[in-house]
Amino acid sequence: MSALQGRAVYDFEGDVANGELTFQADDLLHILNQDVGEGWWEAQNANGEQGLIPEAYVEIISYSEPTMPPPPPPPSYGPPASAGPPADTTDNWQQPVETQSFNNVSETRDYSQHENQVSPESYEDAWDDDWEDDNSSTTEQNLPGGGNFGLSQPNRDTKASSDSTKPGGTVKKSFSRFSTFAKSGGEAYMMGVMPTTKVSETDLVPIIETQNGYEWTPLSEVFSCQVTSPKKESKLKGLKSYIAYQLIPSFSGIRVSRRYKHFDWLHERLEEKFPTVCVPPLPDKQISGRYEDDFILERMRQLTYWVDRMCKHPVISRSEVFAHFVTCTEDKGWKQGKRRAEKDEFKGGNWFLTVQAPPSTLDQEKTESDIDQYYKFIKTMDDSVKKMLAVNQDSMRKHCGPFKKEFQKIGSAFADISKSFELDDRPYGSSLTIAIKHTGETYTEIGSLFESQPRKDLMPLFERLFEYKGMLSAFPDILQVQKASMVKVRECKKAEDEQKMDPADVATVAQRGDVVSYSTLAEINQFSKNRVQDFKAMIKDYLTEQIQFYQTITNKLQETLILYND
Repeated sequence: MSALQGRAVYDFEGDVANGELTFQADDLLHILNQDVGEGWWEAQNANGEQGLIPEAYVEIISYSEPTMPPPPPPPSYGPPASAGPPADTTDNWQQPVETQSFNNVSETRDYSQHENQVSPESYEDAWDDDWEDDNSSTTEQNLPGGGNFGLSQPNRDTKASSDSTKPGGTVKKSFSRFSTFAKSGGEAYMMGVMPTTKVSETDLVPIIETQNGYEWTPLSEVFSCQVTSPKKESKLKGLKSYIAYQLIPSFSGIRVSRRYKHFDWLHERLEEKFPTVCVPPLPDKQISGRYEDDFILERMRQLTYWVDRMCKHPVISRSEVFAHFVTCTEDKGWKQGKRRAEKDEFKGGNWFLTVQAPPSTLDQEKTESDIDQYYKFIKTMDDSVKKMLAVNQDSMRKHCGPFKKEFQKIGSAFADISKSFELDDRPYGSSLTIAIKHTGETYTEIGSLFESQPRKDLMPLFERLFEYKGMLSAFPDILQVQKASMVKVRECKKAEDEQKMDPADVATVAQRGDVVSYSTLAEINQFSKNRVQDFKAMIKDYLTEQIQFYQTITNKLQETLILYND
């Protein structure tokens, strides 16, 4: 049994399917495991039932003394033959826990995960080994490097603790119901569980009110970042190969080399840090053909789109982790910055502590109505974008196949007529024969134009629509964060009505809920502004290329028509 005992501060109705434990206020709970992560503990109630509980709902009330193992027997005496295995002398009890009160909500911080686990040297060695990715865990052993560009497949799973002495959990870690809120620390933020580090001025994220609604403070100067010069490189004497890209930010012009796994690492950090900011997915994974020129160039274009969008976002482009990604040139500095980003205290739910929201209280009913309406818009736009992608893809197929063949058939038919006319070599018919032959060649050229045209109009449109498909898939989670915060506000107001929670605490929770809502509304505005600009530009470019395409065809037909004027 665990050394810790806690008392429930609030009621909690758990989802049994997700391994959660239901309890009532004032219930006594035995804390079995504080290392489940993301604001969750594992506990057991008085009936012996075990499950996951939110950390912010419990206060620690006692610490039992650890049981000391019996001393080992003298060397000259061994245990009786019938005795069981020797007692486990592993010291698995945890360090004392610091408890701090915040708005009558107990803040519990377990520092044992940072102390007395491994030595700094061991930690850095393990960290370097993991980052170098030399001991790949990919299952595609038959391919040289199972991931893109010869890389190992990125592992997005939470890494196990290196301290094997910590007690293991008995409940599977499943957070589907709270995947975008409680798991990211949103529950703990709403209930006032805060880090000890104060927010610095440089980390503050202001939100302003404009005639268009609430927005992130705009960038004073927008920069860009080129992704260029892909090059195949190798390590371990050629056993591992990968593609390295050169990033060149416009504000410095200094090249930095990045592999795909670096992009993957950045994407994971951004998603982890900003719960209500839309971080588009990276280009899809591919195993076969990863070193073919067409694939590498296509991947480079998609990474350029992705980095360019990150550069233009007023929150992401100002973040320390993104600046580190586009500027760090030397290995030691990269590792230090990577470690800082992964230990960032202000990520997930704690990131809301950095948000400077307007002081006015939001109308909760209107805000929820606006969010619901925007959710319907996102769903409708997602359906229409998917339909457009399907139509676009079908059109590309037709351009390269049926359209090309049809015009080449016409060209071939004219060519056959001209060949038959060549058999009658009377002088007054020669110009017509030449004109018909030219007509056949023109239609064959038009078929080739149809084949090459998608690269100029349909493919760029497809790429940008595909990017939006990825962003739209991320938005429901963002909106769910806001909805979950409002659910928590309503729960606390109900607890106030039942005299289970102090009105001042409820007001503080409501204020934190407003911060989540303000950040969601600001991101909605950011997405909407980008959508208008992007779709105007992409459709304008598409129509421009279409006009030029059909003008080229018209010019060729007019040139052919002149041959018949004689």
